This record gives sequence, structure tokens and C-alpha cells, in this order.
Amino acid sequence: MNVLVAYENSLSREFACHHLANSDPGLSIVTAASLEQSISVANGCDQLDVVALDLEMPDMEGLNGLRRFSRQCCHSPVLALMGPDHQAVTVRELIAAGGAGFLPYHLSAAALLGAVRLLQAGERFIPAEMVVGRSGSTGLIVLTNREREVLHGIRAGQSNKEIASDLSLSEVTVKHHIKSLRGKLGARNRAHAVCLADELQLS
Repeated sequence: MNVLVAYENSLSREFACHHLANSDPGLSIVTAASLEQSISVANGCDQLDVVALDLEMPDMEGLNGLRRFSRQCCHSPVLALMGPDHQAVTVRELIAAGGAGFLPYHLSAAALLGAVRLLQAGERFIPAEMVVGRSGSTGLIVLTNREREVLHGIRAGQSNKEIASDLSLSEVTVKHHIKSLRGKLGARNRAHAVCLADELQLS
């Protein structure tokens, strides 16, 4: 998978690249330090699977820069990176501007890797706090014991059949619990549910 990581801050670029490269040897990473450079690099790549684009680079102008990148490099899904003001941007605005995912700075490096993989698979990545409200609002989400057990099975990479066998449930019941989990978390699929639960530190 080929990934473009664009941060103005060189330390942020190096940290993100180092973590991604160490976590998945199948990743090929290129970098940029501005919107102009990002557009140039993206258009110069034969294949670019995902772009992680810092919305706070000086020449970005927030979502305006994302719109420009999407117009000129529409072949690549974009993960938008943003600092403390990220709650001023809604999910609707992000998607309308061409973004396929969103990652606040304070989320973990593991979340960056998970988001990149989701975008590469054609999915979107929206952090839990943008779905359920402001950071720290985990009290809005209450999982039943069964939902937690099913979540544990998904985290372990088990299929619905394997989870059903371990919990002495039918596959239909497991599917019901997964549907409930996805609804509570605002997740698009199983993998996204795990990412969101991890961000909210739900166990």
C-alpha cells in the first residue's frame, strides 16, 4: 500500500512515517510539507492508495485546501489530520469537502494505522467523539455484557461463527449484537466498531 503523509512539522512527519513503516512492512510511504507539495507528490505517483493530509498546514486554509486537493488529486482517499479546533468541523462538512476520514492529533499512532487501512479498503474513518459528541462523552455509550463479549471476539479476529461457538449463541444472535454495537458506536462495519471502541477505551 502506498501512502502520502503530509505534515508541515518535520517531527510529526518522521514520527508518523516511523510508526507506519514499523507497524506494516508492506507500506510504502512518501511525505510532503505543504499542500502544494502534496499535490505535486500525489500527481507524480503512479499509484497512491491513501493520503494523510494535515489541515493546519499554512497553505491549506482548512477545508478549502482539502477541496482543492480533492479536485486535483481525486484518485486518492484523504484522511484529514487536525488539532484542537477539529470539533468546529462536522462530519458532513468533511465528506462534502472530499475527505474520507478524520484523525485529531491527540489520537494514537495506532489509530492512524487503523484509519489508513480502512480508507485503503474503501471505507471511511470517523472518530467516536465526532459521532457521539465531545471528547470525554463515553458515558453516552453503555455496552451490555454480551456486547462486550462479542466485541472481545471481534478484537481477537474471530468470525461470527467462532464467536457464537465460544459464547454458546446462534450466529443470528451474534449478528444482532454486532448490529447493536455498530449502532451505538456509529460504526460502518466490524473493523470500524473496534477502532471506535478502542478510542473510547470501551472494553
